[in-house]
Parts: sequence; C-alpha cells; structure tokens
Amino acid sequence: MRYILHESEHPISTDYFYQCTKTTNDHFPKLFAHTHDFYEIYFFLSGSVKLFVEDKIYMIKKGDVLVIPPYTIHQLLPIGDLNMPYDRIYMYITDACLASFQFNEHSLLQPIEMAIKAKRYHFTISDSADFERIFQAMYLMHRSNKEDYYGKEMLNRSRILEIMTLINKHILLDMAPRKTTHANPIVDQVLAFINEHYMESLTLDDIANHFYINKFTLTKLFKEQTALTLHNYILMKRISMAKQKMTEGIHPSAVYLDVGFNDYSTFYRAFQKLEKMSPKDFATFAMQTDHE
Repeated sequence: MRYILHESEHPISTDYFYQCTKTTNDHFPKLFAHTHDFYEIYFFLSGSVKLFVEDKIYMIKKGDVLVIPPYTIHQLLPIGDLNMPYDRIYMYITDACLASFQFNEHSLLQPIEMAIKAKRYHFTISDSADFERIFQAMYLMHRSNKEDYYGKEMLNRSRILEIMTLINKHILLDMAPRKTTHANPIVDQVLAFINEHYMESLTLDDIANHFYINKFTLTKLFKEQTALTLHNYILMKRISMAKQKMTEGIHPSAVYLDVGFNDYSTFYRAFQKLEKMSPKDFATFAMQTDHE
C-alpha cells in the first residue's frame, strides 16, 4: 500500500508504504548490491544462497529472517549450482509505516532499532508455528497486491502487526552473537574498515597498505567475496549515508563533505548514477514528506 507524498517513483522512509512479494525462480537470478530507503524483511524458503549485509556475510537456511534497515548495502550471492530453484518472500516497509503502530510503551521499531545498533540483521525463527504464521500473513498480503475488497487496508495492518510482533519476539530471543561465514576473514575486516572510515579519503592503496596486503590480491579477494569492486562499494556506502543524512535535514550542499566526497560535482554525478535523481530532488522529497 502506497501513500507517497512526492513524485518520485520509489518511496522513501518518511512515506507510509508497505508491500509484500513472493518470488520463485527456477535458477538463481542475477542480483546486484543495492540499498533501499525502507526496511526489507526477507524470508528464505528454498535454494542455496548467502547474504552479504554491510560488513558480514551470512549463510542462510529455511527458518531464517533477515531484517535489512534503510540505507544498508546488501546483496544475495549464490552458493554452488546456479540452476537450483530459489524461493523467497519479503516485505518492504518504511519507518513511517512501522511508527504508525506505536501505542503507549509498545513499539514495533524498538527491538529492530536495538538489533541495528548491535549490527544484527540475521535471525532464526526457531518455532515452526511462528514461522508458519508469519509466512501465511505475508502470503495473504502478497495476494492482496492485485485485489481490492472492503477492509483490505485494515486486514493488512493486522497482518503487519502480527508479522512484526512475532519477528520482534525472535529478535529478542536471538540477540546472542551469531556465527558468520569467513571465506576470507580479511574481506570482513576491510568491509568493517570502510564502514567506519567512509567519510575519509580512501584509495585502494590506502586500504591495501593498512592491511599489509598486495592491492591486486585484495582486489581479487574482495570481488570474489562480494561481487563488487572496492571502489563501487565505497561509492555505495557514501551515497547510502548521504541519503540517510539528507532525510535527517542536512542540505545536499553540505552533506557531500560529511560522507567523503571532495567536491559537489563528483558527489552529484555519483548520486545521479546510483539513484536516478539529483541529491537536491531527493532532499526536497524527504523534507516535504517529513513536514506533512
């Protein structure tokens, strides 16, 4: 359901927006690293995949849920045979939509925000009955995308409440440290280093020297692990952080310095290429919806 208050094709965090989708492929689709301006609640159903989120790579299995926050770089990567069927169901939902469920001390956002602060995105729904309830609620929302009937919006709101309440329950149960894949630990360390230092001047030589590794070896390892070049990951990180800062009210003419660009024109070209709109247009939409 979209209640989008600007003219952009895609919703941003201050819109009231949600959408559930179930997708099945007979082989692994080509998927690129990306970010959203909203949360993605992802349920893995079948296949053989791993998920790259910021500075961690997770092996995932049926029963796992991934809660990917706005402006967070992520990418699904295949394991082994690319011709295996791949099945998942996921929900996109904005901060504004989740915040609309707040009442008294109860909040759908609080456990999620606690997990984000701890850099936790991957959780296991250990109770099969809870997993089935979440799946059924998401599936009914998916079916409603092409349907129109009395009470659809209120029924979907009740489904969101059920889905997020059960997910939050398992977030709180599952906040112990989780094991991540380490096909090459140096790549995890490089990702963490970029995420901490993206606002500084970063070159391939700088990063290679910091970790005492040959830059050609680093380039190869990083691409093998993430399917991205170092340069592209740094750009994506800077643009995603710029978007977050602009939704918080920082003007585009100032934000580029906060996220590691040396000049506005370079920032503008990178933003336009990745987001298909100018920084000014994005900031205008964010400020308009925030004041509605």
